[in-house]
Amino acid sequence: MKKIFLALIAVFLLAAPVARAQNATGLPAINSQAPFLAAALSEFFSDTRALTAGVELTLPATEGGESLKLPFGVAMADGKMRWELNLANVKSAELPPESIVGIKDMGLDRMFFLYLPGKPLTLALPGMKSYVEMAMPKTEGVQQQAAEKIGRLEKKEIGRENIAGQPTVKYAVKVPGDNGTATVWQATNLQNLPIKIAITKDRQTYRLQLSNIKLGQPDAAYFAVPAGFAKQADLGTVIQAAAMKSLGGITGGLK
Repeated sequence: MKKIFLALIAVFLLAAPVARAQNATGLPAINSQAPFLAAALSEFFSDTRALTAGVELTLPATEGGESLKLPFGVAMADGKMRWELNLANVKSAELPPESIVGIKDMGLDRMFFLYLPGKPLTLALPGMKSYVEMAMPKTEGVQQQAAEKIGRLEKKEIGRENIAGQPTVKYAVKVPGDNGTATVWQATNLQNLPIKIAITKDRQTYRLQLSNIKLGQPDAAYFAVPAGFAKQADLGTVIQAAAMKSLGGITGGLK
């Protein structure tokens, strides 16, 4: 189970810079940081809890810019995961509200990813009532490095705090010999679920916080493509059809 979640964490971390349209100079940094970040984030996803929650991921600012707050929904159960994103909720100077108008007109502002064990990763776009199946990106290098770091993680209680109304135990997490550090807050009223984590690596800080947490099995519909969604050959087909739709209501490219 941990290997599944570790792979998904690695995929999400390596894909995150795309969400903020970083230039190429921003990519090597997160690529080098991904193993430690994935290891620290495994505090969230390394068990078999079933839950739904809101999550806010804060990515550090690019040089001269502002940090990016990426809110998304997550559902987890029995090795299945769903991540849901609405670009209108993204908080970043690099993605001002006016820029969302065109994306929304194209039907590309909302999306969700589905992972079911043994099946391809699925990206669904409700605005286009379409979905595509994608091979999981190869993240073996990140996974291997992260797994090695997980085996050496040291965790020490450093206090107790209330986070969003939840009593938590606060822990410092580190890997001997690594310059990365993390702080994890585990909610004592939620089966010690980590509800907040702050990770600092190479003088950059990443934050993740859960909200609206509901423990227990999510509705099965969370892990299924809705009825009426058409499977497309690839994402390029969907984007091309969305562009044509925004220009003149033409959707003939989808089937």
